[in-house]
Amino acid sequence: MAQPLAASAQPAPPRLLVVEDDATVRDFCMRVLRMNGYAVATAENGRAALARLQEARFDLVLTDLQMPELTGIKLLEHMRQHHADVDAIAFTAYATVDTARQALKLGAFDYLTKPVSVEDLERTVRKCLELRRIRQEKERLSELVAMYEFSQTIASSLDTATQVQQIVRLLGQRFAPHEVSLSLLQVTDPVLELLAAFRASGNGDSALPSPQLVVLEQGDANRASSVTLARGHEREGQALLEAHLCMINAAASEGPQIAQEVLRTSDQPVGVLRLERGAEQPPFEPDERRLLAVFASQIAASLDNARLYQQLQEQNLQTVIALAKAIEARDPYTRGHSEQVTRYAVRMMELQDASPERIELMRYASLLHDIGKIGIRDDILLKPEGLNAEEFAVMRTHPQIGANILRSIRSLRDALPIVEGHHERVDGRGYPHGHTAEQLPVEARILAVCDAFEAMTSDRAYRKGMPVDIALDTLLKGSGNQWDRQLVDIFAQMIRREFHASVWHSLSC
Repeated sequence: MAQPLAASAQPAPPRLLVVEDDATVRDFCMRVLRMNGYAVATAENGRAALARLQEARFDLVLTDLQMPELTGIKLLEHMRQHHADVDAIAFTAYATVDTARQALKLGAFDYLTKPVSVEDLERTVRKCLELRRIRQEKERLSELVAMYEFSQTIASSLDTATQVQQIVRLLGQRFAPHEVSLSLLQVTDPVLELLAAFRASGNGDSALPSPQLVVLEQGDANRASSVTLARGHEREGQALLEAHLCMINAAASEGPQIAQEVLRTSDQPVGVLRLERGAEQPPFEPDERRLLAVFASQIAASLDNARLYQQLQEQNLQTVIALAKAIEARDPYTRGHSEQVTRYAVRMMELQDASPERIELMRYASLLHDIGKIGIRDDILLKPEGLNAEEFAVMRTHPQIGANILRSIRSLRDALPIVEGHHERVDGRGYPHGHTAEQLPVEARILAVCDAFEAMTSDRAYRKGMPVDIALDTLLKGSGNQWDRQLVDIFAQMIRREFHASVWHSLSC
């Protein structure tokens, strides 16, 4: 026998609070409104209304303005500060333009004059609740759009630092907090760290924050944003983290101006998101807190994806580096070539006052500049004598092959023009594209000088390596045509100063 269909859940009726010191008017309003299907509670004055608002959620408050103990105007002021999501209708027997203007200014939807008719009461409440419903639907749609845009934006990058900057900026735009902080638990070897990634002051499009770290001391969790513990103390570190997370979730630490969420992946705490508004700003509303909780789950998932992706990228990078070393090991005369070129290139970048990021990029580009030789046949790559024209044409393809190999590693995208351009000439007669100096990044021009010098001074199967002075002289003679003149001058000074001072061999990759 078929089971009867369960009745669909009916939405709860709107909850109304009638605040009126005149019992006759209060009972009249309550009966009329209940007959219209509303859930109605009453309060005999403003102070009793405050207690009702603390005890339960209401959609609409109808309040008299002239009451003993706490006036309706004072009640509206309190609601505006602490219950801004509750609508209000005011009524009084003493109607004046000033009282009407004051009530509307404090957020009242409308103003009714006593004695209130049944028709006016029903019509005004119905209109207020209908506009409230439309407003809430727009807010829900806006939240859905915000959640979608938020997830799309933070997922657009798989770099953790970029993601954190985007997160802080988007939260500032959406919630207009005075301060945003994002703390991440970062497990490293051999330490365990709770890392405060960013802290920003201001709102909207304020300047992006810079990293700030504070050491967490035992018993000082209230101001903690970083903990570092030596290996063997991971258990204590996790306990400290849990204590920190429990502390920030405690009611005592989260007032109306503070909104906080613990970031979790696989039900494990990975960080803390904290927003704080100034005393002059409105408090966080329940809807804002719910939206922040959704954002927090998106943030945790996105940051975890970035972490996994970066681990994969690092594994890919190490695989490629191992591959490059394996290629060099095929020829005993080129073993260690890339490491030596890297020493030269990194030192040149340091002399150029390059940023740490550019130096690191040059390090990887130098280590991998000959990775394309994996695509060159052994009978050409390992030929003990000079190459003929056809063989040399094949050898000339290795910069492009190398760039194509590295193209799949996102973190090395900026290294492609360096690897691809290390056999170009400043006069445009190099390969593979015949680019001139203006078309080449300075790193590619530096790498060309370092690679040529190392090749000239190293032994090959078909020749002995040149003495240092002759190799430098060759570079100087070719400067302005094959190599960048200014870079050759700097390189020659560096080699003469540091190589002959026996400093060179202490340099490391």
